[in-house]
Amino acid sequence: MRVLVLGSGRRWRIESCFARALGRAGHEVLLLDDRRLARTIGRLATQRWVRWRADRFRPDFVLLSKCLGLDLETVDHLVRDRDNAMWYSDAQWFTHADVREDIAHIAAVARRARTLWLPAFVDEWRAMGYHARLLPFAADREIVPAPPRAELAAEVAFLGTGYDPERARFLVALAKQVKLRVWGLGWEKWRGQLDWAGAPVEGRAFAEVCSSAALTLGITAANAKGHPFYTDRMFIVMLAGGCYLGEGGRDAERMLAGGEHCIWYDSLDDCVAKAKRWLADADGRRRIREAGERFVREHHTYDERVSHFLSGAPYEYPL
Repeated sequence: MRVLVLGSGRRWRIESCFARALGRAGHEVLLLDDRRLARTIGRLATQRWVRWRADRFRPDFVLLSKCLGLDLETVDHLVRDRDNAMWYSDAQWFTHADVREDIAHIAAVARRARTLWLPAFVDEWRAMGYHARLLPFAADREIVPAPPRAELAAEVAFLGTGYDPERARFLVALAKQVKLRVWGLGWEKWRGQLDWAGAPVEGRAFAEVCSSAALTLGITAANAKGHPFYTDRMFIVMLAGGCYLGEGGRDAERMLAGGEHCIWYDSLDDCVAKAKRWLADADGRRRIREAGERFVREHHTYDERVSHFLSGAPYEYPL
């Protein structure tokens, strides 16, 4: 099958992971990075080029994403008389569909898709009239652990952006109880309260941080509370060699077993207690790391997820 994928061409972005997984499944794949094209050749030229390239490719299936570099008329052209679906990674922003221009555009693209696949907040999108279905995040199977590096060692590592003051307060409080190190942009305001490494990390460097830390922390964003799988972070961390300590919530135990594949917490106090308990148990952490990586490779890679786009089969929880 010829599959056209719209989205980011950067190696570790989700659409690139989808494209590689589809290719491994034996499909002929064309990935078009509409936003990069719009920045490079201009928005008007992007519409003409994308239409021309797609028509020449003659896809059997079109997988849409945010399509922020495309006009709605171009999206209409791409999906007309073609089987299609859309994947939207930032489902928690359903509350801003009538407020923010970019979210409104994404919501309009979703109206044009035959199926809207979401990692979370499916009921909320259905209530807005969308043909929404559940398909959780996953991770690229090419992610692997790295040899630990002494200079990256930490009791607890957090990798993420400092855009959420609530997240920052959590980290500052946790840092008073355990040796915490933070990687990512946007933490200048809290540099005096956190051991901040400064730069973000991805790819091999991300795996080195996860493999070098005793625990790798996940914190649910304020606008996604109760929905731990609004993100792919836990799956990436676990394939990258991390022992994942994450905030639980809806369907957590149907996706990953706490104490077996990862460690779930439900509050700051619980996070502190769980961190201290598992920091004192190196053998237990190693067991969780190994079991978690095996389970994610078996059940939570994009090689499993992409089959749902093409078949329409409903997602079934592994636990």
